Amino acid sequence: MKQEEKNRLARQRILTAAMEEFSENGYENASLNVVCAKHSISKGMLYHYFKDKKELYLLCVKECFDALASCLKDASEPISGTPEQQLKRYFDARLLFFAENPLYQGIFTDAALTPPSSLRNEIAACRNDFDALNLSILTGLLSGQKLRKGLTVAVIVEDFKLYMDFFNTRFPVMSGGEKPTKELLCRHEEMCRRQLEILLHGVLEKP
Repeated sequence: MKQEEKNRLARQRILTAAMEEFSENGYENASLNVVCAKHSISKGMLYHYFKDKKELYLLCVKECFDALASCLKDASEPISGTPEQQLKRYFDARLLFFAENPLYQGIFTDAALTPPSSLRNEIAACRNDFDALNLSILTGLLSGQKLRKGLTVAVIVEDFKLYMDFFNTRFPVMSGGEKPTKELLCRHEEMCRRQLEILLHGVLEKP
């Protein structure tokens, strides 16, 4: 086996082990000592490939959001049905993704719902493609619909960004600081879907 392949496999082994630890315990409570001990990885090997806990965590977050965005992009094409039907299909696909990828579920809930304050900007960069996809899906939902006078798709999308930023900031407070779990994620997803439906019915012209 060539050295390049050995390095790739070693990095992936460490990354997978770290993914498990971060998924179970979140960034703040995760321990690289546990990662090493639990998976028989020497500290020397870990720090040879990765700088520190922060770098490992952000790589896990990036992998999670990239995989989620890729899955949802496939699931949302072609877009058809009423806005409500499209939203249901979209959020069903999100929950199915997490059911099939439980490690990503823990990473997502930690990074999206209770992000470490010191890493907010870095996490935002990791989820760029995911956020862009969400906006493109909303744009698709609105396109071709009859909007209230004075509103445009661009204005609604911009307001939606502010709306969801506020919701995601308030959600951890509303949940009472509850530790991220499958139930918490399901509650978050259901509330997101409901907020979108409220937004749509607030901007679409009544027949």
